[in-house]
Order: sequence, then structure tokens, then C-alpha cells
Amino acid sequence: YLMGVGTPSDFFDAIERGIDLFDCVTPTRNARNHTAFTSQGRVNLRNLGFKEDTRPLDPACDCIACTRFSRGVLRHLSKSNEMLAGTLLSIHNLHFFHSLIASMREAIKAGTFSALRERVLPAMDRRVRPEDLD
Repeated sequence: YLMGVGTPSDFFDAIERGIDLFDCVTPTRNARNHTAFTSQGRVNLRNLGFKEDTRPLDPACDCIACTRFSRGVLRHLSKSNEMLAGTLLSIHNLHFFHSLIASMREAIKAGTFSALRERVLPAMDRRVRPEDLD
């Protein structure tokens, strides 16, 4: 059990050391501060460049925030201090983390955990800007 640690990098480090239970506010705290974890990196929806962006938050995600709301709409909700923004981004971040952990579980079974780490982590440390995603 590991409490208070909860970034994708932390998960990889902890799982390599045998930890299999986590408790952290990272996904919801980041969501309340308009930040989403995505397969392409972290997205800060306060960025003006997302204002008219019609693309999904993360094209690789099938959560409700990504399938029903565009980045532009999520940005508008965030900038308007709508509670729905924090709720949708929390749902997304939790879904993203759960999917990542499921991928890790499968990679452990397949003996490809290190390869998954090398493929996934570089994007996790990246801050996504609107112009990066054209």
C-alpha cells in the first residue's frame, strides 16, 4: 500500500517494487485545477489555444468526457468555474489512471512491463500545447 503518490511515473516505480495498492488525490486535484492526464501528455485547459478546439480531450480515451465533450467545451466549463468541468476531468483522469494500471497488469503478465514503461512515460512528462496536436 502506498499513500499520497499518484503520477504515472510513480505507479511504474512503485509497481516495480511490488506495491499494488494506491491512494492519492492526484487525479481529482489536477482535474479541479483544469489539468487532464492524456496519452499525449498533460493538458491544461486554461490554455487559450483550446478555446475553439473541437477535438476530444484524448482521442485514445473512451470516457464520457472524451466521447461527449470537446476540448473547447471543457475549457469553457473550466474557465466558467462550472462544477461540471471538475467532475468531467476527474472522471477522465480516474479512467485514464485505471486504464494505465490495467495496461501495466497485462504487461506484467506478458513480461513486457519495461517496454510499456519506455513507451508510455515520455508522454506523461510532457505538457501538451494546442499547437502540438495539429
